[in-house]
Amino acid sequence: MHTRIRGKKLYNIIFIIVCLISTKPVYSQTKTTNEFDYKIGFDVVRNDEVVGTHVTTFLNEGTDLIVVSKMNLKIKILGIPIYSFDYNSEEKWSRGVLLNLDVNVKDGADQIKVSASMGKKGLKVISPTGTFWVSGPIITTNHWNSDVLTRDRVLNTLTGRIDQVKLVDRGKESIPATGGTILATRYDYTGELNGTSVWYDSNGRWSRLKFKARDGSTVEYICNTCDAGL
Repeated sequence: MHTRIRGKKLYNIIFIIVCLISTKPVYSQTKTTNEFDYKIGFDVVRNDEVVGTHVTTFLNEGTDLIVVSKMNLKIKILGIPIYSFDYNSEEKWSRGVLLNLDVNVKDGADQIKVSASMGKKGLKVISPTGTFWVSGPIITTNHWNSDVLTRDRVLNTLTGRIDQVKLVDRGKESIPATGGTILATRYDYTGELNGTSVWYDSNGRWSRLKFKARDGSTVEYICNTCDAGL
């Protein structure tokens, strides 16, 4: 999820982390909770320092797929917390269609909410800047859904905007994971999320995320639930 960085808080770069995030209606629902082992977890690393975690969990309810994404982090100076960021998102999918989305963010003292629900006119999105309808498939910027590779737009779960994107295949790489390395394919975002790279393994599972923040720092997600050594 890429998003607008307000003021001069360097810490708000974390806003971008989730953005990278973050899918279009999307989804030929071939993926199941079994493919994800029910959970994908990451350590969030900034300039080689672990500053938080990101966990995405999956639950099948009949033909519906419930996806919950949570990110929590703290920035400290001399051991004293000076900034916190909490991100909570719940998506409901049915037969490849995004039916509902609820996102709640606490960015320091700021509260942000984005929601969406399927209706007769399409997907109704309520964002901080207004309400609008989206027709046709759309994927959110929560990154777990590798179907984004074939899309040219995404629903930004932090801003509530529709971002135009294109992902470029950069080939397979050996990437870090807790306890070792795994093999995954790197894709670079161009368009409105330019500067973000995401990795998926041979099964289409989200395996890594990396980007350069505006202050020059490097932020990446290191998988702590992936099978290292593969």
